[in-house]
Amino acid sequence: MDPLILFLVGTIVSLGFTIFLVNRAAKPTKITLEELKKALDDGIIELNEILLQKLQDLDSELEPIMKTNTKAMSYFQSMGDDTRIENTLDRKIGQDMMDQYGDIYEGIKLAFPRVAEYLDDRPEAITKLLPRLNTLISDPETRKRLNLDLSGAKGDLSRIWNNE
Repeated sequence: MDPLILFLVGTIVSLGFTIFLVNRAAKPTKITLEELKKALDDGIIELNEILLQKLQDLDSELEPIMKTNTKAMSYFQSMGDDTRIENTLDRKIGQDMMDQYGDIYEGIKLAFPRVAEYLDDRPEAITKLLPRLNTLISDPETRKRLNLDLSGAKGDLSRIWNNE
């Protein structure tokens, strides 16, 4: 026999044997991969169940904290409402006082122009300013320095509205 024919026959037999072995090895590999896929799917499902349970446990543990937090937030919010109400009331009282005591406001404008500008923007500040002005006016040195004679003389505050 010719060595070339023997070589071809050997190659074909070897190729057939290789294909047979590859197919035979592929079946267990396919079975192993399918088992691995099933095991991974089962593991993922089990992990999801464990995580869901842990989240539910965490929710039940955090529930008292969340309730307390909600109460605290509503308390702080109500404090903000009270502050807003107080600020609005102070502003309205200041506006009414400026309207009722326009002569005092005019005197403040003449004696303290920057304070008067501030009062124009924030009328509620007059409630803080009037006690301070009372203290200033009751001091004789301050009255002299501001040229305020409260005895009815010519340097009196009445000069503000009498000159008009």
